[in-house]
Amino acid sequence: MNRNKTDITPDTKVGELLDDYPELESLLRRFSPAFSALKNPVLRKTVARVTSLQQAAKVGNADVVEMVNALRKEAGLAALEDRFCSDDTGVEVPVADKAPDTRVTHTLDVRPLIQAGEHPKEAVLSLAGRLQKGECLLFIAPFPPLPLIDLLKKKGFTVTMLAPHDGAVHTFVERR
Repeated sequence: MNRNKTDITPDTKVGELLDDYPELESLLRRFSPAFSALKNPVLRKTVARVTSLQQAAKVGNADVVEMVNALRKEAGLAALEDRFCSDDTGVEVPVADKAPDTRVTHTLDVRPLIQAGEHPKEAVLSLAGRLQKGECLLFIAPFPPLPLIDLLKKKGFTVTMLAPHDGAVHTFVERR
């Protein structure tokens, strides 16, 4: 391994990977269309900095072991053994066919925030914090917001995500 470059593991942040190995971007995109959002420089600066390869694999419905080992091979690194790659990110993302029955009381389209180079975390958490039981926040992002979903679930919210459609992901947040 080149000591000046990040090792490629399931815990490696996508942003670090692309900083050290920009040539791997096209390979990463081949694993899932969800990774094409990485072409957006704003998303690369914001979301890619907090998303691990393991989280990205889950979002992209890719096998993390296969993805990490393909990236390592392309970078000239030895493959990791399966035991070093856990499939459990600790984040369950229910992908639903339809929105939950709970009435949507707040809607936030975070795409303009992301385009402006801002991270939508505080805006989403602020609105979610105001939810009463029986209310629902819908936020719209250009990609599956896995790190934010993880944070919301840790704070006790129920989170449901619809499958990405037309460059938008609709995520519903409900107070338990």
